[in-house]
Amino acid sequence: MSIHREGYKYIIIASLAWALISFLCSRFLLNIPVLLWGINIICFLLWFWVVWFFRIPNRNFTEGANKIIAPADGKVVVIEETYEPEYFKDQRLQVSIFMSPLNVHVNRNPISGIITYMKYHAGKYLVAWHPKS
Repeated sequence: MSIHREGYKYIIIASLAWALISFLCSRFLLNIPVLLWGINIICFLLWFWVVWFFRIPNRNFTEGANKIIAPADGKVVVIEETYEPEYFKDQRLQVSIFMSPLNVHVNRNPISGIITYMKYHAGKYLVAWHPKS
């Protein structure tokens, strides 16, 4: 397992925040050990969640010329035929995957190939279960 490169900044911030809160708690709440331990446990759980979110577990893939791997962890919510107006301009199969906060948020290339077209679409901040997301 490794950590995504963009996660190190957030892990350091979470570690420093936990250290600061722990220092302040030990300085001012030393007489109330239940509260001191409770706050430290909550800080640890938040820190652990940040590390958990940015994890990249090792995967073993089955390779082959006619194999396609899943591009993301999560739950397949829709497999439907839809019209693609931008590049192919015909009917295509769309596979939608919902990733919860507990899933690994790393996207993979499902097949090998060469990218011939790419366009950025700004997000609309829709809820994840909305069909247009």
